[in-house]
Amino acid sequence: MDLKLIFLILIILETLAIGVLLWLLFKAHRYTGRFIKKAQLLKERCIDFDDIDVADLNVPTQRVLAEAVNSVKNNMQTFLEATKENVVVLSDAIEVINDNADKNQLGSRKIADSLSVVVEKVEEQLETVRSNLALVEDNATKITAIDESAKEIGERLNDTVNDCSSGLESIIRCEKNMNSVSEKLAESEKILLEFTSRIQEINEIGAFITEISDSLELLALNASIEAARAGEAGKGFVVVAGEVSKMADKTSESISNINNILESIISSSEAVKDGIQESVAVFAKSSRDFDQVSTSFRSIDKQSAHINDMMKDIYLKIEDITSNSHESRMQADRAFRASEKMVVGTQDIARVSDETASASLKMSENIDQLDTMLSSIKNLLAQYQTSVVPVKDRPSKKVKIGIYCILDNDFWHAVRRGIIYAKNELEALGAEVRYIPFENWDLVANLPAEFKKMQDEGFDGYICPGFMADRGADLSYARSQGKKVFVFNCDSPDTGCRDAVFQPDTFDAGITAAKEMGKVVGNDGRIIILCGDEEILVNKVRREGFLSQISEMRGMKILDTVFIEDNEDDTYAKAVDAINRYPDVNGIYITTGTPLAAARAIEDSGKNISLIVFDHSQEIFRYIRKGIIKAAIGQDPFGQGHDPIIYMYNCIVTGESLPSTNMKCRVNVVDRDNVNSLIEM
Repeated sequence: MDLKLIFLILIILETLAIGVLLWLLFKAHRYTGRFIKKAQLLKERCIDFDDIDVADLNVPTQRVLAEAVNSVKNNMQTFLEATKENVVVLSDAIEVINDNADKNQLGSRKIADSLSVVVEKVEEQLETVRSNLALVEDNATKITAIDESAKEIGERLNDTVNDCSSGLESIIRCEKNMNSVSEKLAESEKILLEFTSRIQEINEIGAFITEISDSLELLALNASIEAARAGEAGKGFVVVAGEVSKMADKTSESISNINNILESIISSSEAVKDGIQESVAVFAKSSRDFDQVSTSFRSIDKQSAHINDMMKDIYLKIEDITSNSHESRMQADRAFRASEKMVVGTQDIARVSDETASASLKMSENIDQLDTMLSSIKNLLAQYQTSVVPVKDRPSKKVKIGIYCILDNDFWHAVRRGIIYAKNELEALGAEVRYIPFENWDLVANLPAEFKKMQDEGFDGYICPGFMADRGADLSYARSQGKKVFVFNCDSPDTGCRDAVFQPDTFDAGITAAKEMGKVVGNDGRIIILCGDEEILVNKVRREGFLSQISEMRGMKILDTVFIEDNEDDTYAKAVDAINRYPDVNGIYITTGTPLAAARAIEDSGKNISLIVFDHSQEIFRYIRKGIIKAAIGQDPFGQGHDPIIYMYNCIVTGESLPSTNMKCRVNVVDRDNVNSLIEM
């Protein structure tokens, strides 16, 4: 071959080689310039820039360098944002501790003041207890004497009761005897009446005999007359008439004597009768008097028995009083000793109170040091531009911004920290940021009243999550009045009611989640999607973004999509059921805000299943350290709370518009590589 031709070919090849080398050098320089530019931004502490695209980097060293820059930037962003959140947490803690320290100092002073009063009162109580103890002992002595007297009275009353019982028995016997005498007198009076009646009958017979005697006397007289008339023949008849006359005279004389005797008997009988009647009357009166005595005696006996029972009860009560007095004396003695201990105890409390006051003073000094340290951290953070910062211009009037936020899970607590950070930044510039959290959905009903209050106070702007925009605050009216209205986290149902929305790129977040899943399961992914209610648009878009990326990853397989409610119990139950139904599952992706329930389901199953979730919290970070959650896609909750407030302030102060009406929050990832760089509070 011609030597010239060979040289020509060599020259051409060399030229081509030099061209290729120059092209490679140019391309490398172009990428190197890109790296240098990003590195320069890092040097200038500006880390709010997009990642270097590594898709068209074929040189391994360039890819490694780009990934290193991206990693440093992302880790710095994550670290600084976490530090900002922790600044708010620390600030809250310092405020609480400071408030408690002030309360402790105030409490210590009050305790010291109160203790002096307590000591004085305890000493008074001690003296009172001592006096009461002496009185208790004196009362115990007197009660003992009363007890002995009560015993003696009881014994004598018992004798009286016995005597009353014996006397009552005697009265009862006398009463029976008097009743018997009364009966006998009544019988005697009856017999005397019958005897008088018989004497009257005898008297009547005597009168009859007297009448017969008078008749015989007349008959004898007639007989004498007739005998005298008869002469001798009537002499015998005269004798008979004489004898009859004598007999009549004797009969009349005897009847007269009988009558005298009967009259004497009747007279005596009347006297006896009168005596018996008088005796009966006197006996009846005596019986009545005796009845009264008997009744009185029975009453005395009954009252004596009752008094005896009462004395027994009194005696028992006196025994109880004696026992209680003894116990009271013992308690008084214990109270006396307790009062002595209280005096010592109050002295100890006073000493502890003094120590607490000193400790509170020391705590206040430590709080001042923490406050100084916190200010230093804030100053250090201010040197790094991780997000929008307030403009330096001073407004002509005080800017007032109101922001609503639900506060029912860890994500929204992270949003709150962003709000508080922005609030502190703007209040240092003289603005007012009114933060109105709602801890549950029932309280969201108060939103119209809060909105009306801020309207009346002339607020310049209002911010709320997009899903709260139709909850009662008339944002359209506020906007028509020239007020600024921003929504965040998601767009409002009525986009005409707001000036701008600050929300994550939900579709891109789903793509990022799929890429993270591919990193941990490789090309052999068997995945279950736990999808929240798709009427909430974020769940639908996250699932669609995830599926769009998975479809480009060969070997990935979606086993099932399980729709879940946004609560822990339903998420856990359905995750457990899905794991049991698909034993070969090695990846789970959850779109909604209950990732911890899914993590517990995997942990309880004991299987090696990779879980990709959204949101950041200390509990999620702990599951990342355990290796159950492989990656947590952050929607920049701190930025969602912080950035809308600062942007609104800047727009109000400068009058400039936002870069876009649809502001996107950045997506960041926490995994096992960077989780330990986060400060856990």
